[in-house]
Amino acid sequence: MSLAGLGMAVGPETARIQAFLDEARRGRSPSDSGVTITLPPGDDAAAFRVPTGEQVVVSSDASVEGIHFRREWMTWETIGYRAAAAALSDLAAMAAAPIGLVVSVALPPELGIEIASALGRGVGEIAARTGAEVLGGDLVASPGPAFLDVTVLGLASAPTTRRGARPGDELWVTGELGGAAAALRDLERGLEPDRTARSAFDRPSPRIDEARWLVERVDIRAAIDLSDGLLRDARHVAAASEVALRIDADRVPVATALDGFRQTPAAAKLALAGGEDYELLLVVPPGALQTATPAFAAAFDLPLTRIGRVTRGKGVSVDGLEDPGLAGFDHFTCDP
Repeated sequence: MSLAGLGMAVGPETARIQAFLDEARRGRSPSDSGVTITLPPGDDAAAFRVPTGEQVVVSSDASVEGIHFRREWMTWETIGYRAAAAALSDLAAMAAAPIGLVVSVALPPELGIEIASALGRGVGEIAARTGAEVLGGDLVASPGPAFLDVTVLGLASAPTTRRGARPGDELWVTGELGGAAAALRDLERGLEPDRTARSAFDRPSPRIDEARWLVERVDIRAAIDLSDGLLRDARHVAAASEVALRIDADRVPVATALDGFRQTPAAAKLALAGGEDYELLLVVPPGALQTATPAFAAAFDLPLTRIGRVTRGKGVSVDGLEDPGLAGFDHFTCDP
């Protein structure tokens, strides 16, 4: 797409937008989601038509330098990938198929076109993997810190929510927990993380295909993606559904990167409250996932594990302990 194709006058800002979009949309083929993009990037807004009977699902996720990423820890390509992946994970929680994403970026002026290109490559990588179109966004100068905000749009005929858990239901999680948090802990200490932990931190995988596979086969009563830690996100489900969630610590699937100290309090903290796993916590009727689990593992090479149950009451407990002292991530508290 040329500058003229963008419908924008030549200038330093436009050059950075051009570089971002070139990389984000490189080699893309049209989406098979049934959505028709009627206005692509280059106007004041994008536009699209959706199939009859589908609901549009919208979410946004901000990524702030010094809070969500540090330049010395990762490349700008990884920064773009992680920002988009975090937003797309919200669509997975709703069992929605991605339509596209809109990216707003604030960068210090000294960061040149090559930085915009790298961000575009990262965003484009996860967008292509999940079938999302890059629909546009905004680029502004910032005195610092750098900032990305990704808005995602998806389709679902009946989005899953946090509000349907019932007493007697089972709690399940996809994948393994604690790897990303283990990598972050090492980076904060100036250490090189375990290779698998670093991969979990740098390249999280929004469970979009997995969620849609499951929702076609199982009555998913409630769901949430695990961005702020299992316990904190489980509390959201408990509050929204007005029930209590009981987690069995021994059943929680701990990341292989934590094998050396799996049974220690430190490993428990990383798995239960570390955050940024972007796996899914699912609430399903009793026995609903027993027969689907082997097929799921074969389809996605990913474990699916029952970790607890739903009861009457409020809040979340671990092994019967109502307050295990692990809060999960909160932007406005100092100690997770």
